[in-house]
Amino acid sequence: MRALRRLLPVLGAILAVACVTARPLPPLTPIPRDEMIEMGEVVGSQAAFERWLQADVARTQSFARFEAALQRQGVSNVVPNFQLWRSDQIDPVCATSGFVEPPERDWANIVATLRILRDEVIPTVGPLNVESGYRDPAFNACIHGAQRSAHVGFEALDITPVNRAVTRELLIAMLCPLHAREGARLQMGLGVYAGRRFHVDARSYRGWGPDYHRTTFPCAADE
Repeated sequence: MRALRRLLPVLGAILAVACVTARPLPPLTPIPRDEMIEMGEVVGSQAAFERWLQADVARTQSFARFEAALQRQGVSNVVPNFQLWRSDQIDPVCATSGFVEPPERDWANIVATLRILRDEVIPTVGPLNVESGYRDPAFNACIHGAQRSAHVGFEALDITPVNRAVTRELLIAMLCPLHAREGARLQMGLGVYAGRRFHVDARSYRGWGPDYHRTTFPCAADE
């Protein structure tokens, strides 16, 4: 009897472990695309950028010139400067790196778009993350992008609000009045995609929706 009493705690522990391990595991939560891991770092993060930059002295010097050019135009850190060199991860098969260097001849093209963000979009929506800036022709072809995409000339940015409380519905409610009021004056192109991602450029006044057509532009009824 005494031996049985000694065994009872052991048997209880074994049963407890069996009950725990028998419970079904919770479903895995998919990792958001902007949190995908590359070489132990988040794809598109500042740490990953610094590592990518330091791997090439010429690249480091180029980015220093880029930041100086933004500073001269008064648009440095409208969004974090390093994010302007992010490679779009919309299709990881097409993205060969987390970052891409825009041609220096095109750097001035992004200035007007950054001014729109600085003066109009950020005061309305709040801080932004850049999901896509420059797209080289090979990447643009791989994702079947428009041949005359403003991204190829480094004229456009695809962005999302930093504040996750800004839903797509709230984003539309903020952006549509802004586009109707200031879009023509600024020659502001606005694309509102699925989820919280949207496009801004300064090429011409126009708008489109998730299928890249005017007919799905959620602001059409307001303009």
